[in-house]
Amino acid sequence: MIKKAKIFLYTFRHEFLIFLLLFFTLLCQLPDRLHDWNSAWYAMDYSLGFDSRLFIGSLLHIFYPDFLPAEAAYTFVFLSLILLLLMLSYVLGYALRQTEMTPAGQPFAKAGQPFAKIPFGKYSQAGKGLLLLIAFYLLCPGSPSYLWTSENMGRFDAYLLLVTLAAIICCFHISSPWLQLIPITLAGLIALSIHQAFLFLFFPLLFTLYMKAADGKRTSKAYIISAFAAMAVMGMAFLYFQFFSHIRIPSCEELVFLLSSRTDLPISEVALNYEYFSTVAQSSSDLVLNLLGERIRYGLVTLFLLSPLAALYLYVWFHILKSAMKKEKWIYILLLLSHLCFVPAFLLTIDWGRWFGAFLTMQALQIVVLAAKKDVPVLSALHSLEGAFRKHPYLFIAAGIWVGSLHKFQATLLPDAPVFFTSLYKLYRLIF
Repeated sequence: MIKKAKIFLYTFRHEFLIFLLLFFTLLCQLPDRLHDWNSAWYAMDYSLGFDSRLFIGSLLHIFYPDFLPAEAAYTFVFLSLILLLLMLSYVLGYALRQTEMTPAGQPFAKAGQPFAKIPFGKYSQAGKGLLLLIAFYLLCPGSPSYLWTSENMGRFDAYLLLVTLAAIICCFHISSPWLQLIPITLAGLIALSIHQAFLFLFFPLLFTLYMKAADGKRTSKAYIISAFAAMAVMGMAFLYFQFFSHIRIPSCEELVFLLSSRTDLPISEVALNYEYFSTVAQSSSDLVLNLLGERIRYGLVTLFLLSPLAALYLYVWFHILKSAMKKEKWIYILLLLSHLCFVPAFLLTIDWGRWFGAFLTMQALQIVVLAAKKDVPVLSALHSLEGAFRKHPYLFIAAGIWVGSLHKFQATLLPDAPVFFTSLYKLYRLIF
């Protein structure tokens, strides 16, 4: 029994260590309440209409049909975050195990993966390269910790990531491309019903799962057509939730009064008014166009502060495209183009901190998923990344300290950005 326990702990050592690190961070940083802007939706369910954002409230309504205590909603969020950390730790640990090598140069996992077109032993250091990339992800402002900063506590982004991780785990253990279609598509539709912004945030990860399933030798044109049809269904669901769904309450005052009788959570009348009762022009004028120059300024500062991560991912993607065979390079170009899903989120809304955090999470998990699938160009790039680390260790250590010293993203911005800009301006005035 002790021997089996030791084997189990050794096999899943990465998962345990990652989870303990993240769980410790959660306990140290967890706010004592949900953020006011989003809390009203925990008391809203499908009895009000068929609208996006009502899925979570409808789920809670099953257990609290008459009145939702604020403590119960907080507990639900806390347990959801723990589940998310468990699933994320498993995904990261599984990918690391898939890329680890025995001394003989053979993978621990079963050989014969459909994408391993080049001998796997050529990339014996890919696991260390992946570990380096994961370390940067866990250190950076877009690590899972951004999901429980004071402005993001209770936001639905955590549930979108949780559903996406569920689809990823299913695809790790389902070999049939046709069967993989089911959890991927189902996860996408559930996520859209939680919040339609999913299409801008984590859809690229589902797109990656679709494309890698289609890249196997056992797939056919029928599968590719079915995969794109499934994505089209998600697109139609997004259009419905974004433009045609509604609630049956005629005024904001009535909605606030109704929700106040359902819960003791703070109800943001401003948030509800902009979501359901304001025109697009009014919302754009008051939210999107207001302080646009300030968001652009701090957004550019944020890009500079994240420059070590940009260099890291540019290096990885450059080597992925360099290693990819000519006939399959289009797949990786499509995966890169899927990152453009984030552009509308930045153009149409103000929560740039959330979008930056989601983008960094998506970037890391996309590489993790491809590595777990033993994708050869990705393994080659990670192998090269480990070689670059051995050549320039102090450069990577300095970059790690740089990104690790930054705060985690709040809803609207990186807290370091205005401080850095103001300090730089004061330094300029002092000198000139």
